[in-house]
Amino acid sequence: MIFLLALTTTLSDGKPADRSEAIYSSYCVNCHGESVEKIPLKPETTSEQRAEIVKNGISTMPPYGWMLFDGEAEKLIKFMEQK
Repeated sequence: MIFLLALTTTLSDGKPADRSEAIYSSYCVNCHGESVEKIPLKPETTSEQRAEIVKNGISTMPPYGWMLFDGEAEKLIKFMEQK
C-alpha cells in the first residue's frame, strides 16, 4: 500500500513525478537486470516501438500500460536507454 502511495505522489506543480526508476526497480530489473544486461533492448527497435512493447507486452513480457500514466512508457524507455 505504501509503495502504491509513493508511486502516485506528485510534485508541487501538479505534474506527476518521474517514476521511471521506481517502476524499473519494481517491475523490470528481475528480467532485464540492473543495467539492462540480462535482456537488452534490441538495437533495431525505435524508442516508439519500445514504448509500445512496454504498454502492450510482447512474447513472455506482460503489458504494463494498465499501470502507467500518459507518457510514462516513453520516460521509462529513456531511462532504460541511459542505463
